[in-house]
Amino acid sequence: MNLANRITFARFCIPPVLIPALLMNVRGGKCLALALFTVGALTDWLDGVLARRYGMESDFGRLMDPLADKLLVISALVCFVVMPPGVVKAWMLVIIIAREFIVTGLRQLALQQHTVMSAETIGKHKTAWQMTGIFVLLIYYAILDVASVLPVALVHACKVHGPLYLQALFYLITLLTLVSGVIYLWRYRGLYSQHT
Repeated sequence: MNLANRITFARFCIPPVLIPALLMNVRGGKCLALALFTVGALTDWLDGVLARRYGMESDFGRLMDPLADKLLVISALVCFVVMPPGVVKAWMLVIIIAREFIVTGLRQLALQQHTVMSAETIGKHKTAWQMTGIFVLLIYYAILDVASVLPVALVHACKVHGPLYLQALFYLITLLTLVSGVIYLWRYRGLYSQHT
């Protein structure tokens, strides 16, 4: 349990606080959620840098780091589905979660064959886009959360134009997630083709 892995493990503590911060109608809650997600994203970057630079890479990190990312991302997205203005649709969430289950299943098959599936480049891009989309949407909610202390023009522009641009962004994220899942299935078809 080196430092990089401890940071990865600590990231699992963020979703239990993030979810009520988003869903409870408490002033400042959305700002807290934005801060928590930012910490999660920064520690994701930090543990990766530490692992590569100081030789802390391990099977634990390769397996648990993606799981911590998935838990953080899915926790936020589940909340977004039930939060107005409904930027994230339920079918988008289904595609994103299905992709994560499929890749996790492939990782389990790889482990049974004594190999470890490292994250592919397309998977890293998918995660980066998901993190970016969630971060931008959290900024939108944070602006509305403290609208009374912000310029009226900024709040108005956010309310009028924000949902349209955010929804377009999440359509793109969902498409990238789908393509990523298909690429994983094709690239690692040898893991499951022998069982069919």
